[in-house]
Amino acid sequence: MEIVYFDINDPIEINGSLSACIGYFDGLHRGHQALVNKVKEEAKKNGSRTCLITFFPDPKDVITNTKNKHIQDFDTRLKIIESMGIDVCVIGHFSIELCHTSKDDFFNKVLMNLNLKCLVCGFDFHYADKGSGNYETLMAAAKDKFDVYVIDSVNYHGEKISSTRIRNAIIDGNIELVNNMLGYDYHLRGQVVHGKRYGHILGFPTANLSINDETLILKEGVYIGYTKVNDVYYKSMINIGYNETIASDNPKTIEVHILDFNDDIYDCEILVYFTTKIRDTKKFASLEELKKQLSADVKKAGDLDERQDFIL
Repeated sequence: MEIVYFDINDPIEINGSLSACIGYFDGLHRGHQALVNKVKEEAKKNGSRTCLITFFPDPKDVITNTKNKHIQDFDTRLKIIESMGIDVCVIGHFSIELCHTSKDDFFNKVLMNLNLKCLVCGFDFHYADKGSGNYETLMAAAKDKFDVYVIDSVNYHGEKISSTRIRNAIIDGNIELVNNMLGYDYHLRGQVVHGKRYGHILGFPTANLSINDETLILKEGVYIGYTKVNDVYYKSMINIGYNETIASDNPKTIEVHILDFNDDIYDCEILVYFTTKIRDTKKFASLEELKKQLSADVKKAGDLDERQDFIL
């Protein structure tokens, strides 16, 4: 996938014509996928390359001068975009200047520099100063220049799928709802780091995952899913919590017990996919009671089906 960065005052140089969608795309959820699918459909008709236009940093971070958590860190988002078959990702540097750009300037300085055959956006897409631009102003400005397609709300259980709704479900630990709205399994990408080796002591060795601070983490609990190591998927049991049975002052950790696996993967990058929450974390009365529960948790992970159809 070709990646092109731009600033509002810099020319954009891309070869060939494009069919593009535009937005921030936190999560690349089923609503976003509807935009991507329309882009791919139109590109096939008009012979152009597929393109996704997005922004970094998060416009909300810039506008509110805050640091928000996201469904994925930006690098992971780019990997997902590539896995969806996008040819070109255009990334705009979101600055205060871009925030206050008029809708006419945004159209002329950005969109008209992209040699667009068509542009796809959501029904609630806004752009330019104070959100003054929307799909209607896009359609008016693009008349006789390129086609604009608007994708309606994509719903789940009668409510719009949105990045905010997914983030709230992640905070609640409702992994089934998260995955149904994403359209793929929620996952974390991170590096295996040294921990306190509690898992080894208990007979259930774990990989301790260090992830980007930008990423929103599921609520504390015990989950089952899969871990991708060197392009191979392994059934796994994942604990997010504080290991309160062993000590009362432990930091929050993400620990992955990978079934049928004993390789040394310290400092390696792995992907951990979450499919089901099997229980809340708790403080056990004894280590023996904890070991008994861990055996039951691992059995549930072992009962998972073999999987090879993950995104990425």
